[in-house]
Amino acid sequence: MSTLRVRLVVAMLATSLIAVAVILAAVRWFSTEQIMHLLMEGATTEAQARAMVDENLARVVAIGAVAGVVLGGISAWWLARRVLRPVAGLTDATRQVAAGDLAARVPEPSDRELAELARSFNQMAATLERVEELRTALVEDVAHELRTPLTVLRGYTEALADGVIEPSEEMLRTVHAEIERLTRLVEALDLLARNEQQARDRARMEVDLADVVRRALALAAPELTLRSIRVRVDASPDLPRLIADPDGIGQVVTNLVQNAARYTGDGGDIAVLVRADGDGVRCAITNSGDEIPAAELPLIWERLHRVDRSRARATGGAGIGLAIVRQIVEAHGGQVGAESGDGRTEIWFRLPLTT
Repeated sequence: MSTLRVRLVVAMLATSLIAVAVILAAVRWFSTEQIMHLLMEGATTEAQARAMVDENLARVVAIGAVAGVVLGGISAWWLARRVLRPVAGLTDATRQVAAGDLAARVPEPSDRELAELARSFNQMAATLERVEELRTALVEDVAHELRTPLTVLRGYTEALADGVIEPSEEMLRTVHAEIERLTRLVEALDLLARNEQQARDRARMEVDLADVVRRALALAAPELTLRSIRVRVDASPDLPRLIADPDGIGQVVTNLVQNAARYTGDGGDIAVLVRADGDGVRCAITNSGDEIPAAELPLIWERLHRVDRSRARATGGAGIGLAIVRQIVEAHGGQVGAESGDGRTEIWFRLPLTT
């Protein structure tokens, strides 16, 4: 891919060379012999000879200047057309995005600088489109989560107000359960919003990631034992320590362990692998169970996204655990990822040694 800078330099050199060639051709045409021939025929005095020489030289210079101006104008027109056409397309696409058409994209020109500009615009537009999709999905998911408990609460309160039913212990337990669901959802959303800033503001200190993993598994041990889920931990003995927020990293590991336990069937297994990875540490948690469809893998980190909505509702999940994981890890300068296949799902994160 050529660069616009190279094209400009080549065009300027070509224009200069062509102008020089025209001037040399004119000089050759009006050579010394021709000038002397004119002098011999028409000049009778030194002043006349000088005037004739000046006139011919002026003609040569004029021809060269006109040729330079013409060639320069052609080159300027070509360059302006080459540069301004992609810029005009970018301007139109910008107006479309401003008008709400977030699907607007521009083709990438052959010039490297213009191609980078077009690529940056397309990435920005794609990000805006994705953000808008997430915003719409977030509103829909929140409305979906609120609708069922609110409908139940409204039905019971209307029935009580109309005297259709009498208060009972079972009814009150149902009302309480729906209120708890609403409370969990609101608290989860609040936690997600607060974590975004807190993950950056908390103090950092030395963290032993292997120890954090063991503590998270110890907390989950009663449930895992009850469900006969086997757990295997493989951590390097010489694992370097991280400089990180211990509470935040603890929450990351806890969320991933809980997520793995939630989607592992009774009698399944969970494996945790912690290894040094260049200038960082990588932790991967793998569980047996249903695979995540490939199309869903990039979406599991989004707020309120759940692969299996009915199952997540039954277990009380609000679909924000992995979103919190991504927030905390990225606030530490790390990365997250997921793979799924052959009856196993791996979710991993990598943290640099210092942030």
